[in-house]
Amino acid sequence: MTKNGKPTFRIGTWNTEWVKPDAPKGNIISYQLAATDCDILCVTEGYAGILPDGGHVIDAGEDWGCPIKKGRRKVLLWSKRPWTPHSHALGSEESQRGRFVAGTTEAAGVCLTVIGVCIPWKDSKVQYCTENEKLKPWEDHKRWLHAFEKLNTQFPKSRTVVLGDFNQRKPNQKIPKGNFVPAVVHNALLTAFTGFKFATEGELPGCLRAIDHIAHTVDLTLIGNSIKVWPKFADLSSLKLKLSDHFGVRGDFRVS
Repeated sequence: MTKNGKPTFRIGTWNTEWVKPDAPKGNIISYQLAATDCDILCVTEGYAGILPDGGHVIDAGEDWGCPIKKGRRKVLLWSKRPWTPHSHALGSEESQRGRFVAGTTEAAGVCLTVIGVCIPWKDSKVQYCTENEKLKPWEDHKRWLHAFEKLNTQFPKSRTVVLGDFNQRKPNQKIPKGNFVPAVVHNALLTAFTGFKFATEGELPGCLRAIDHIAHTVDLTLIGNSIKVWPKFADLSSLKLKLSDHFGVRGDFRVS
């Protein structure tokens, strides 16, 4: 795509809550992902089969410290064009295992470094875990952020996108009522993502506040300052079908 003579590309991310591709709601999600014609997609808590046909996929692996179930991935990246895995393709520390994948791909003729993430939720490894170690709330989340803060220095400072499930709302702003994130945790996120802007901060269409986010280096611009969403629910005649416990987000970007 082009706008005002400049190439534009569409990027989206959605946590699909482990829905199987052959399930009725999996078919709906698959259709919606394909219909929006994204150049790059990140699916978290998903299966590769839910992604559009004909693209290229890299993923974070099957082991993130919980029971392994065939086909499940915490993070998958899809692109219309082939991937070249980054030198730190699967993260740098144990806290990122299974929750981080990075590669370089092309979108609308623009070479991009893309990082897919699923940052641990508040109670990660507090109750549900195969590891011997039991953590306090937010501890695994903060470990991941500290690892990313160090790794951030290894990635290009231009034409780079980080997207996926951040498990925090409204980054880059004061913690709003209802965010339920301690200030020290929120500040750790902002510090870890130094050099990035959040296209998904603030209130999105429908007065929604995302925890699935798209962050990018400052040389990339969100066109029209408009993020669109894939809703949690699908309306089927008189039936309202829940697709996921997250809504997805997508936007069109260009190089500034």
